[in-house]
Amino acid sequence: MATHSVFVSGLQRAGYLMKRIGLLVLVFASLMLSLAGCDMFGFRSWSWHQKLTVTVETPDGPRSGSAVSAAWFQMTPKWSGVGDSAGASNSSLSGEAVVVDLGQGRYLFALLKGYNEFTGRLAFFPLPRKPLRKEEDAAVYDQLEALRASTELPRELTPLLVTFADIDDPASVARVDPDDLDASFGPGYALSSITIAITDEPVTQGKVEAVLGWINSDEVLTNPVWRSLPSLAQTAISGLKRPIGE
Repeated sequence: MATHSVFVSGLQRAGYLMKRIGLLVLVFASLMLSLAGCDMFGFRSWSWHQKLTVTVETPDGPRSGSAVSAAWFQMTPKWSGVGDSAGASNSSLSGEAVVVDLGQGRYLFALLKGYNEFTGRLAFFPLPRKPLRKEEDAAVYDQLEALRASTELPRELTPLLVTFADIDDPASVARVDPDDLDASFGPGYALSSITIAITDEPVTQGKVEAVLGWINSDEVLTNPVWRSLPSLAQTAISGLKRPIGE
């Protein structure tokens, strides 16, 4: 009986110790998450909204569409990672593509491909020839986060443009040459401008889904249909929304 009591007591102490360790791990993880949003211990993060506006000249006059996306960037200290991940940055972009209604059931989409969380930074603060030190880079993001302005998007930052021959068929997607919209839509169509703004406007929701009713369809986004789609269709679908399927 004495041996049994000692064994049970040992198990109880071990269980108590594991609970204490688990609690400490949870507290440490919570602390790290809270620090990730602060400037303490080398963690720094910024967030801003980017508004992309696309204007197209058509035979019936200019048509435009716009979309606001949410960008986020974080710098981390070297001690927070291991090996190559030490001091690595984190970033994300959420939102949806720009939809331009050209009339007669035809649409132009400016995808979240070739357009990301760094587009705003590059449009307003082009990278210098000499790499910036971390403190200098942080100062640029300070300015970007506080900025409220609009500018023409540099040609090299133009996102992937596509259209769908059949708006109900994701496989009918086709790439659109920004310098030759006539080839996709016929005479009289031309890309007039693409502008980007840092804004307080809310993130755009529902415009893509209103045109492409299948965008959140499990049937389209899972196999075997997904596997059967052309690679351009898969690329286009993944660039219509972020996150996709929500």
